[in-house]
Amino acid sequence: MYHILVVDDEKLMRTYLAGSIPSYTSKFQVSGIAEDGLEAIALIKKQHFDVVITDIRMPEVDGLSLAKYIADNFPAIIVIIISGYDDFEYARSAIQYRVTDYLLKPLVDQNLIQLLEAVARRLDEQRPYGFLSCANISGEEELQKALVGSILEENSELTYELFHKMQSHGITCPSDIYMLLKCVPDTLSLFLKNHRAFDVTTDHLRLNQILQDICKDYGYTALYNTDGATYILLNAFSAAQLTQQFQVLYAAITKQSHAGNMPKITVFGSKPVNDILELPYALQDIYDITPLSLLIQSAPILSDKTGEYSDFIRHMQALDEQIYTDYLTCNVERLYLCVGKAYSLLQKERDISTMLRLGCYLIQMVCERARVNPSYRSKAYDELFRQANLYQSAGLPDKSTGIQILTATLCALMTSPCKTPVPESGELTAKAKKYILAHYQESISLSDVANHCGVNSSYLSDLFHKTLKEPYTKYLLRIRMEQAARLLGQNPRLKIYEVAAQTGFVSVKHFNTVFKKYYGMTPTEFNGKGQPH
Repeated sequence: MYHILVVDDEKLMRTYLAGSIPSYTSKFQVSGIAEDGLEAIALIKKQHFDVVITDIRMPEVDGLSLAKYIADNFPAIIVIIISGYDDFEYARSAIQYRVTDYLLKPLVDQNLIQLLEAVARRLDEQRPYGFLSCANISGEEELQKALVGSILEENSELTYELFHKMQSHGITCPSDIYMLLKCVPDTLSLFLKNHRAFDVTTDHLRLNQILQDICKDYGYTALYNTDGATYILLNAFSAAQLTQQFQVLYAAITKQSHAGNMPKITVFGSKPVNDILELPYALQDIYDITPLSLLIQSAPILSDKTGEYSDFIRHMQALDEQIYTDYLTCNVERLYLCVGKAYSLLQKERDISTMLRLGCYLIQMVCERARVNPSYRSKAYDELFRQANLYQSAGLPDKSTGIQILTATLCALMTSPCKTPVPESGELTAKAKKYILAHYQESISLSDVANHCGVNSSYLSDLFHKTLKEPYTKYLLRIRMEQAARLLGQNPRLKIYEVAAQTGFVSVKHFNTVFKKYYGMTPTEFNGKGQPH
């Protein structure tokens, strides 16, 4: 799959392209969104993009300047310029920066689809092979690995070429049942072993060597991918035999990784497929069950044994999509809400290691989709473990603090400096209290206070429970009752309805009822005695 950066100062155009492109083609994914060329340059430094689609007229850095920067620094990126008819001749001047692709406004869906198909063909022709180099491949084992890799990457032209090359060497693909495995060191275990955050480590390479040796003994195909995972292809004559082979192989992997003092290994297994060309479906199975790594740590994670977790998988996949969208759009407030929902799904299992595991999972999910550079990925891991270490001596952070840590971790992956994570709880509480003290006479809601503080009401509600040990409604009531008592004590001649109006009550009857319940006497009785019980 190729990665696109959309750059346009019009929100409607950004939304259209980000939503339409994935629905029009499976070859592309929108992995970044920028409002102008300046923000786009920051993203290009952080992430890998194959294509940039940019408007020509933008503030700060326009489309031509962006094209020049890309030509000078990232010449492999294909730039597509969007322009109106009036600007088209101006846009064509970008040919000096190797820009040959244009889209005219208003965009026509079919034109966009045709251009993307043409760009995909060009990228297919020039892209390096993802699993291993195809140069000088001649041996049977190398050809089989190359064929499996090309199928997994859905590179149909290369698959066709390799298939015929195998036939010319007298090599045939067995028409058996296939199962795809993904084996990778557990990220949290890696950190606990090495006491620092990594991207791809020597442990990934050591695991690959162990798996290559095992697969050579059993006659299986093993491929190493740049994401640090090793993929293994099993084949058998029947489903029962495939299950038996997997059990034997998993036992060998466990034994050899223990002997090699490896960190914990996570093994994902797809459903069986009946044709080698159906391996992309098997790979999708593995992607689909990846959320189960949050729940299952001591056994292989198999696609055909996850019926009991179907609700969890469905909810987590939906949250993954929203969290990724929030990352792209730098929507911190909504990101906090979605992270909170994900954290709530793990409530039964919640401890500090679960919070760390969720943080590692979310970092990996975002970074793999957006092709984030290793330095930014390490920055996010460092932020996660730095914040977790602050609370480790005191035990598990409460729910709202845990969500805040996870949100701040994902914010570390964002580029835009103007979008900041949720403020520290102490500052935020003080800001909320100050606003309430200034506006308690008015009919203010939790949402009003949250909007003033720049956070969502759910977060602010949790914060009141955490820092003030009481809900927002009780805190506001306490402020109003204390102010009512102060007014009555300072000026006994004040009418009760005047006190009610000055403390945010629209009804004298309601004020009297609340006051009596709070102080054990009516405002009139209080006026006579001068103090509450």
